[in-house]
Amino acid sequence: MSTPKDPLLEAEAPDRVHYATGVLLDAADFVAEQSYHRGRLARALAYLHGFGTVAGLLVHHKPPVNGSAEELEVKPGIALDPLGRLVEVPRAACVRVKRWYEGHDEDVFNGSVVRTDGNYGIGPATGDPYLARGVVADVFLRFSSQPRGKTPALAAGPFDATDAVQPARMRDGYELRWVLRTENTVPPVPVAPWPLPEGGVPFTNPADPSDLVQRRRNVRDTILSSWHDNREAQLEAIRKDTFLPESMRKDPDTVDGDPDPAWILLARVVIGITAGQTETADDGTSRPLRNGTVFVDKEHRPFSLSAAALSWWLGF
Repeated sequence: MSTPKDPLLEAEAPDRVHYATGVLLDAADFVAEQSYHRGRLARALAYLHGFGTVAGLLVHHKPPVNGSAEELEVKPGIALDPLGRLVEVPRAACVRVKRWYEGHDEDVFNGSVVRTDGNYGIGPATGDPYLARGVVADVFLRFSSQPRGKTPALAAGPFDATDAVQPARMRDGYELRWVLRTENTVPPVPVAPWPLPEGGVPFTNPADPSDLVQRRRNVRDTILSSWHDNREAQLEAIRKDTFLPESMRKDPDTVDGDPDPAWILLARVVIGITAGQTETADDGTSRPLRNGTVFVDKEHRPFSLSAAALSWWLGF
């Protein structure tokens, strides 16, 4: 069963359905009703809270213990995507490192994927950021809805069909991807959702009254310049963002082949490689030998700061 395209990827429709006695309604009217309310909520969440991790979604490396598989685990949590849609991971999700590593063609590792300059685009708080050799892969999260159940829908098939069905429900879910970075340069990092306006000065000294004035100016100017055009323009801007790997901008996964590019970065992972040595996969192919060192960087992921988080931070 194919996944229908999310109506929130279409042009925004601010018109509400108007009901009146005697008006005939069809499926398009009910889709429009849902899309209006979902779209208004998503727009409000996107503007009020930005996008990124709201709570949870910790990514960490689980080394093999007593014969268990080496895994990369994403803890349960919730996030807001760039369109304002809620994305929830209700339970821990894991990727087996060995299976993921061997899932890439061995030829991939003959180019610039194995980095030797020690600069992997990770934050200083990750730990010792230096590795003589390593590969970089980013963990992404995306909203995904899946059809559930089946119900008779004679209008969906031939006029004389008696077994045509359609999904009875759509369940909001998620999709995770762990993507190898293949750039010839240092992998880029996301642009700050709330960057300083042109000429803005970072807030550095709370004791300096002039610094506080500058911060207020920065906030004001950022708010005044933060409105974006319609949803189509926003999606186009996401597709042009060089941080998002090209494969994730063009990989079709919906009915009409139009991808959903509203991915959220959760972590950057650096896997250490031993120079001059290889490991052999079950199919006989060879890849650079992993040395067991794995860094998980969480500094570059965007965060959506809730009122509860800010209250705690401010001491209320």
